[in-house]
Amino acid sequence: MSRARKDMNEQENPDPELESVLREAGREMIEEAAEDERLTELLRRRRLEMSDLAMEWVHRGQRVRAEAGTQTFSGQVVFAGTDYVTIERVEDQVAVRLDRATWTLEPDHGQGQEQTGAATSLKARLSELAATGETLRLVVAEGRALVGSVAVVAADQVEVRQDHLTVLVPFDLILAVITSRALR
Repeated sequence: MSRARKDMNEQENPDPELESVLREAGREMIEEAAEDERLTELLRRRRLEMSDLAMEWVHRGQRVRAEAGTQTFSGQVVFAGTDYVTIERVEDQVAVRLDRATWTLEPDHGQGQEQTGAATSLKARLSELAATGETLRLVVAEGRALVGSVAVVAADQVEVRQDHLTVLVPFDLILAVITSRALR
C-alpha cells in the first residue's frame, strides 16, 4: 500500500478513544449552547411589559381569552395600545385594559399583521369614540355593562350618556369597551 493511501486510511479511522472524547465534547457544546439560548430568552421575557407582549400578540395574530371581572372575551388581538388591546370577535371588537384582566394565550393563531399607527392609551381611544358619538358598551369592574355614548373623557373619569342620564365612571373601574366591528 502506498504511503498516501495509508495516511488516508489512518485519517478515516481515527483512534476510537479520541473519537469518543470528541463526540462527547461536541454533545456538551451543543447542550451548553441550548442552555445559553434558553437563559437568554428567559432574560428577554423577564424584561417585557404587558404592552410589549401585546404588540407581539398583534404581530403573531395571537388568539387570547381575557377574563376581566365576570366577563370573558375571546378572539384575535388586532391592535395593541399602551395600556389595552383590541380583540376582534365575530360580532364586535373589545378594547380590554391590559392591567384589568388575566390573559390566556390560545394555541391556534390567526393571521399576524403589522400594526399601523402609534399605540394609544385607552383614554385616547375613548376620546376618539366621544368624537364619533357612537353607541358602545362600557364594561366596569363589577361586570356591569353601560350602553350609551361617551360624552366626555376627563382626567380621571368618563361621562357616559345613557338614555337621558349622565353616568360618571371612574377610569380605574373600566375593564373593557365594546364597539361595532367596523371600528378599531
